[in-house]
Amino acid sequence: MKKCVFMVAALALLFPAYASAMEYQHKLEANNMAVSWSIDKEQIHVKLTAKTTGWVAIGFDPEKAMQGADIIIGAVKKGKVRIEDHYGDRKRGHSPDKKLGGDNHVLNPTGEEVDGVTTICFSLALDSGDKWDKPIHAEGTSRMMIAYGSGRDSFKSRHQYRAVYDINYSTGETKKIK
Repeated sequence: MKKCVFMVAALALLFPAYASAMEYQHKLEANNMAVSWSIDKEQIHVKLTAKTTGWVAIGFDPEKAMQGADIIIGAVKKGKVRIEDHYGDRKRGHSPDKKLGGDNHVLNPTGEEVDGVTTICFSLALDSGDKWDKPIHAEGTSRMMIAYGSGRDSFKSRHQYRAVYDINYSTGETKKIK
């Protein structure tokens, strides 16, 4: 949390418009996890927090289970933050965009792990143009999945918790699906 706040403060000095976007407009809380986000022109700014020493993740617009989702997954190990852009290339799995021929489009990655809680912050373009990234539609209803792992920082370890929501990123309205 302190690193996210520090990064916002540092960015506020350099880019005042960016700092105002980091005052997250919306928040969803579920089972020891929170997702906060703001839409700012052509980007979404996201903060994921979960009571875990493992990874945390969000998936945008999944089609069937994980398949078709633009997945952002991150972990903090020994103070080092790792956040990757993945694609749900199968019903029960995902691969890094880079492995599939795309790019990692995560912007401004920060995070920390304190007292058994992992927090990551990042930004994404609403439409990166990469075929492995789905456009994020600010208006209307979209599907979002959230998850966290159970104490291992490996992005291949299974989730301890997962949920799927219908969401309107502009209004903050959510409805739990699974």
